Formats: sequence, C-alpha cells, structure tokens
Amino acid sequence: MKSKHHTLDVELFERWGSTYERSWMQQRLFDPVHSAVLHQAASRFKPASVLDIGCGSGRLLRKVHDYWPEAHLSGVDPAHKMLEVARQLTPEARFSMGSGEALPLEDASVDLALSTISFHHWRDQAAGVREVARVLRPGGFFLLADFTLPTWLAWLLPRVHSAAQMRVLFEQAGLDVQAQPGPVARFVRITIGTKRADD
Repeated sequence: MKSKHHTLDVELFERWGSTYERSWMQQRLFDPVHSAVLHQAASRFKPASVLDIGCGSGRLLRKVHDYWPEAHLSGVDPAHKMLEVARQLTPEARFSMGSGEALPLEDASVDLALSTISFHHWRDQAAGVREVARVLRPGGFFLLADFTLPTWLAWLLPRVHSAAQMRVLFEQAGLDVQAQPGPVARFVRITIGTKRADD
C-alpha cells in the first residue's frame, strides 16, 4: 500500500516532468553530484550494465553513456511524465516504471546501480536497499548520493540519515560499504557499497 507521502512525491514529479530539465537545481545541485558519483564509479571499475534508480528525465544516464558508451543502460522511476521525457532525450537507455522498493529487473542483472538525490523520497528505504542488493551481481557496486545529517540531527528528518545510519542500511542488505566520500554538495554524501561475492 502506498503511503500518502509517497503518492504526493510522485504527483509532484509528474507535474515537474515537462520543466525538470530546465530547473535551476540541475546545474546547482544535480550536475555536481552526478559528476562526483561518476568519478567515484569510474575510479573503481568499468561496468557492463548500469541502473539509475529514480532516474527522472534521464540526465545522469546520458552522462553515464559518455563514460561507458558500450554499457547497457536502464532507468527506473515512478513518475510517468519523467519517463516520457527520459525516453525522448535518452534513446540509448531502456526505461521502466517502478520504485526502489520494487525494481522491475531480474536477480543479479546489474553491475552498477546509482541513486542520486532520490533516496529521501523512497517509501521503505531499507526494503529499497535490499532490492538493489537483489539486482546487483556479486561484486557489483551501489553508489547512493543523498542528503545526510549529523547523527544528533538525523532524528528531525526520518527519511534523511547520518553517514552511520546509511552504513547500517547497506550492511543489513548484504552490501559492504567501501567508502562514504563527502560532502560532494551541501549536505550531500555518497555511500559506496559492493555486493558480497558469497551472497
């Protein structure tokens, strides 16, 4: 059952679909975060398949294509209008409607999963990280960039976590945390996890 919070979030992004690419947030927030995430990923390995969860209009996947033109690209988003724009602007990727908690992908089918500034919208964040672990191949990476707060402040916003809380979410899902570089933008930290080879 969808929560009221989750429904309102999706409705908001449905309304933003046609103007999202022109938002001031793209250059001020998303582009720097995308660059940091891709730099961290590229320094670790070369993926054959990349998934963007909460892909919006496909902006990050277009940058992924520049990095790894041979990689198979997939995007998942719960907002139909965002996916319409993504399909128009990003023909090199395959897009599906879905959420972090219910990814429409097979087990162990992705080398690299990315999520940038969308995690605080996920309805069940722990279930979402478990879903990412499910679709990752053993040894695959998950790079999640989202707002973080110090532990002593995190209780104010239950959907925004401290670095320590993010580490726990990853480890409980079977992902080993490799690093947590940040901040890469104001209050934004990356958590980098890899799926254990024995899972």
